[in-house]
Amino acid sequence: MTIFVIAAEILTVYFDGAHPTHRLLCVIGNMAGFSMSPVIPLLLGCMISDRFQKLDWLFGVPALINLILSLLSTVFPFIFTVSADNVYQRGESFWVFTAAYALSTLYLFFQTLNASKRYQNSNRFVLFALLLFMLLGTSVQVLRPSLHVSWLCISMSICLYYVYYSELRHQIDGLTWLLTRRTYEESLNKIRGRKNVTFFIFDIDNFKCINDRYGHPFGDFCIKSTANCIKDVFSKNGLCFRTGGDEFCVISDCVDTDTVQSLYQKFLSEINLMRKENPSLPMVSIGYASYNKKSGTIGEAIFNADQQMYCFKQSRKYAPPSTVNQ
Repeated sequence: MTIFVIAAEILTVYFDGAHPTHRLLCVIGNMAGFSMSPVIPLLLGCMISDRFQKLDWLFGVPALINLILSLLSTVFPFIFTVSADNVYQRGESFWVFTAAYALSTLYLFFQTLNASKRYQNSNRFVLFALLLFMLLGTSVQVLRPSLHVSWLCISMSICLYYVYYSELRHQIDGLTWLLTRRTYEESLNKIRGRKNVTFFIFDIDNFKCINDRYGHPFGDFCIKSTANCIKDVFSKNGLCFRTGGDEFCVISDCVDTDTVQSLYQKFLSEINLMRKENPSLPMVSIGYASYNKKSGTIGEAIFNADQQMYCFKQSRKYAPPSTVNQ
């Protein structure tokens, strides 16, 4: 669609002010460009959205009104007009196009913000810089119609946007929508010697037996349920990773003892509540340890968290049934 709109703009630039016999081509080019331009940010926003809500239709209404007025502008001077001498001018309702495009871009902005949260993306500056670049390019041509730079900027932004979005998708585990092992390793390199963090390590108890007894589809359900629980508890306080088949990790900025313990207890409560609703779900063992850049290493902190998780698992393994179900 972007290619189509660019072609329409080229058509209008080439035939604007040309011989009156080419007026029809100029009219068609303007109609196509004005009608389709606000639709592109809407489609891009829908593409990156994981769900489509009823409220999203409200952002499409201005684009629809603009499309209708653009079609009618071939006869009436609403959005644009092309005189008998084949000279283009903005119509009386040109503000409708401007408003529709602005609202469509605003919709894309909100979907971008939601996507950055969904993908646990901390580098949101790149996304906002791309949107700002797109807006500036469009604004320049709105203020100075003779400078045809809007679609050059939009095309570059969309290409870069797609590259960035693809990179985000590559960082996400397809089953759980948590960050991947590769992203986990990269995150370890970023925090090495720079800041204090807390590592939470998770492991689903007896997962191999679950797969053997109930089958892999139920095993996938257990993994997704555990991942959702981890994300619900820890996503606002750190990055959540799937580091192995049934293994997970959270790297949290919280190092305060009370806060860490509160997150620990909240996770156990959520897991117990989840298992109460579905008794077939397994227990999840958890351990944690803090990394201080002034003392100790990241490897030692991860080892300590893993050991605590192992102790947690062993204490439940030999506990009486009443304790296990608690």
